[in-house]
Amino acid sequence: MVSRKYVGDYRLENVPDRHGKLKTVPVYRVPLFRFKAEETKVKRAKVRCLTLTALLTCALMVTMLLRVGILQRIYVVMPLVLSIPPAILLWMGVYNLLTAAGGVTREKSDHIHNRFAGWSVVLIALNALSLIGQCFAYFSGAEADGVPVTVCTVVCTVCASLIFAGKKDLTMEEIPPEE
Repeated sequence: MVSRKYVGDYRLENVPDRHGKLKTVPVYRVPLFRFKAEETKVKRAKVRCLTLTALLTCALMVTMLLRVGILQRIYVVMPLVLSIPPAILLWMGVYNLLTAAGGVTREKSDHIHNRFAGWSVVLIALNALSLIGQCFAYFSGAEADGVPVTVCTVVCTVCASLIFAGKKDLTMEEIPPEE
């Protein structure tokens, strides 16, 4: 399934199937894309994104599984709950990144770069909001049992920041047509 933005990248062609019947299939007609960075940098970026996304997800899940008083405050827990969909979308970016071999379509190229750039910023903002709420909770008399939540939230923020900082290794360029 192709989103509406990328429909123009395909044209429909009639090709015979194995029984001789004509079948209409979409054919990609736009140049393919590849990573701009060197192969070693791309491999490191893949490992870094996979590791940081896994660490971010683990820290987020540990945070949500803790039973501490600070998580009973809505201004602390709501940004953390809202961080779950962006974390899932980061995993979709990791999947696209790990399956990108050789040339990729424009849609997949955009998904790889834009998912890591956009959703990591959203995660940074949501975790920062939760950290602000946690600071407010500590100043208003919350107990120190919430320190593991704060540590996990800081880990999530740092991981998202490192993913955002490493997005330059994931930029793509068109593969020039062979002459």
